[in-house]
Amino acid sequence: MKTATVRDLRNRYTSLLSWIGAGEEIVITQRGKAIARLIPEHDQTTQRVDWSKSPAVKRDRSGSRVMSAAESLEIIHEASGKW
Repeated sequence: MKTATVRDLRNRYTSLLSWIGAGEEIVITQRGKAIARLIPEHDQTTQRVDWSKSPAVKRDRSGSRVMSAAESLEIIHEASGKW
């Protein structure tokens, strides 16, 4: 278990995140007293999406017309001002 101050948490959070990523527990102290504990999340289950079964991927595009570069650029320019 590692110890870090509130200042360390504010100024060196990337280092603390790497400690947590490595499985370390971190006790956060303020004026010498423990005020919090950061622990790594162990029950993370990453869900993957199988895009190969998506209707958009399975769609037959052989008959679709391919847009030209100029048409694509025009669509991009039209949409750029809306956001």
